[in-house]
Amino acid sequence: MTNPILLPNGLRYLLDDSVGDGVSVSLTVPIGHSNAPLGLAALFEQVLCRQFKHVQPVPGGTITSYYGGFDDAMMYTPLLRILSRMVNFRDFDQTVIDAVAEDIAQHTRDLAPLPARQMNLLYKFVAFDDEEKRRWDPESYIKMLKSYTVKDLQDFADTYMTGNNIILGVTGHFLGKASEIDEVRVLVRDWFSDIGAGEEKQIINKVYSGGYERIEPSDNYRQFMLGWDVSDLHNVAEANVLMSMLKGRLERAFAGMDANCDVRIADYYGFRTLRISVSSHGEKDVNKLIDIVCANVKRLRTELASDRRMETSRQHAMSDKLGMFLTPRGRAVEIAWQLWGRGEMYDINERLNATWHVDAHDVREIAQKIFSGVLTYVVYAPSDVYSYEDVMAKL
Repeated sequence: MTNPILLPNGLRYLLDDSVGDGVSVSLTVPIGHSNAPLGLAALFEQVLCRQFKHVQPVPGGTITSYYGGFDDAMMYTPLLRILSRMVNFRDFDQTVIDAVAEDIAQHTRDLAPLPARQMNLLYKFVAFDDEEKRRWDPESYIKMLKSYTVKDLQDFADTYMTGNNIILGVTGHFLGKASEIDEVRVLVRDWFSDIGAGEEKQIINKVYSGGYERIEPSDNYRQFMLGWDVSDLHNVAEANVLMSMLKGRLERAFAGMDANCDVRIADYYGFRTLRISVSSHGEKDVNKLIDIVCANVKRLRTELASDRRMETSRQHAMSDKLGMFLTPRGRAVEIAWQLWGRGEMYDINERLNATWHVDAHDVREIAQKIFSGVLTYVVYAPSDVYSYEDVMAKL
């Protein structure tokens, strides 16, 4: 992978020959569903991609990537041409805008009653809301969505589809040839240099607050989420091993029970939390499920893992990281996230090497650091469920 190359208008592009037999292109801007006016980013993405069929949006919360790919590596020319036209597109039509807004509105109404959807949105609002806590209001969202005009989308494009706010990536093994690298550089220079520089926009992160909210269930479904802020975490290799260990232990703890467990870095770049989510359609005693999770979190903070558990957890952490980097889309988006958020991309080989050297003391130390932070706790259960203070005491 080459270091990012800077055009005079501020646009950065990089060429990556590390993965992919075909060609993939990505164009990333520092705006998304979490930091744009309500509904505007979603509307803009869908309207724009109706005009350019071979490109799909990849929402990232605080950023958005537009991605396209072909099995034929030599298709990089039309893909780059499509992206260059997309960046310059301003010929929005109100009829198209209204039709897309209606499609999104219907999709929003379809998803609104789903408990898992309600919980995901509630978690985000509770974890990252330094103003008043609020519930998801689909109709207010739809009303806002349908208020946008041609000028709103043009202003959005003029602000973010600009040189200083674009990271362009081209990926494929074909870039191992110097002649192909030269050709791509010529095309990027010819088609992207005339884009206006614009004003560089920084990604502004919300303030992590944590807290507690409960939704009264209307059916047999139950769910809870526990989360901690890791937005500024730098001990990444240790955290990856910790998560792999926690996933494995919870899978064993919930074996034979009607419970689905998920451990992940949730939400988007700049708004990242380590989130544990447990759901069930048959287990009514949510407190029993919470007890299991809290006991395993406390174990990570207080006990040293065995050598065998460490080896297994390191292997899983390395496999997860490699799995992401072996897909052109995952690799492209991760690189863009790192460039926007941290100014540089980490070396994957160094990250894997660091992961292999994580020991039990490292895991316990990072567990103490993460899990001693402010808790986010949201739950879809009756009122007899544990309180925020109850869960904190168990941790």
